[in-house]
Amino acid sequence: MRARGNNRRNIKYYVLLGGTVLFQFGLLLLKDEPEWIERYYSRGFYPLFSYLSVILFSWVPFSVGDLLYFLFVLVIAGLFIGMMRSLVKKNWQKGGRYVLRLLTFLCVLYTFFYVNWGLNYYRLPISKSLGLHVDETHADDYREVLGKYIVMANRLRDQLDLKDQLRLGVAGDLEEYIRKDTVFGSLLCKTQVHAKQPLSSALVSYFTVSGYFNPFSMEAHINQEIPNSSYPFVYVHELAHQMGVGFEDECNFIAFRVLVDHENDWYRYAAYYAAIQSLLRPLYGDKEQLERVRDLLSEKVRADFKEEYAFWQSKRGWLEQLSGMFYNQYLQHNNQPEGLARYDMMAKLVVAWEKQKRHALPAGDLDRLYAPPVVN
Repeated sequence: MRARGNNRRNIKYYVLLGGTVLFQFGLLLLKDEPEWIERYYSRGFYPLFSYLSVILFSWVPFSVGDLLYFLFVLVIAGLFIGMMRSLVKKNWQKGGRYVLRLLTFLCVLYTFFYVNWGLNYYRLPISKSLGLHVDETHADDYREVLGKYIVMANRLRDQLDLKDQLRLGVAGDLEEYIRKDTVFGSLLCKTQVHAKQPLSSALVSYFTVSGYFNPFSMEAHINQEIPNSSYPFVYVHELAHQMGVGFEDECNFIAFRVLVDHENDWYRYAAYYAAIQSLLRPLYGDKEQLERVRDLLSEKVRADFKEEYAFWQSKRGWLEQLSGMFYNQYLQHNNQPEGLARYDMMAKLVVAWEKQKRHALPAGDLDRLYAPPVVN
């Protein structure tokens, strides 16, 4: 009787495993159809399906997703330990059942990930949707934009006392502001626009993570320990993931575009501050030029860079190395072969947007607006 009961349970696992594997083959075919994903998934299915997470998780005052991650680890560890113990004891039948359960659990998680949110990694690039010609940018364009942004960052920073900026109202301000956004229109799903704190920001800091999005619970999380210089930018970046954008550079660009026109000087400064970081990245191979550009930054801006660098350096260790390797592989697996370097590809989008804006406005308007120095 026990053997017959075990066989019945095994049949259920086989059916579930086979069904998820077949579904994944269908997902593989869809990944090569970005226009279809954009129209029917990202702008059709996802905005409606997102209401499930609103009903189940958004109203809970703490992170349900963090608890889910912990539960997933416990289940996987329990099944793996059970499998190993059975194999060591040469109980092949019991070990086989553990293998079947573990594979089924992993396949169900993998399938749900893509159905719930993951297919957004394969939608149309935002550059195509917005008509940004990222392949037509040159080194001179980067230097020009960098010079302009340094001027703007210096001006804004001189008017700010970052330590006095309170985070209490940031959530309400930015969530309401992005709900009214018209720049990206229907590109962004606005079913849910809400971020939470992690269960432990201190632990998240040791992973050197400023914010993260849970694709299972669709909760956006903001590390509360990060410096004020980047806090508003990180906030909108994670909301962009929640609103259906997968690529890291695109979330950065959305955060930049949303904040750069805001009336709040702190938010605008955070946008320029993040953009300068990405625009400086190509100069890292030329120390002499990098130093010349850094000299153009005001003392206060340089102090913000030093503070942020010191903060993350104090958190680095084996957890940071492990999470960095994992997330780099995760991004490469999900249509971002550049891995972690994808974040700084925001610079291409920013420069292409500046060129688009320059062509759209009367000649001379941008020069009068920025009056930048020359960056050689």
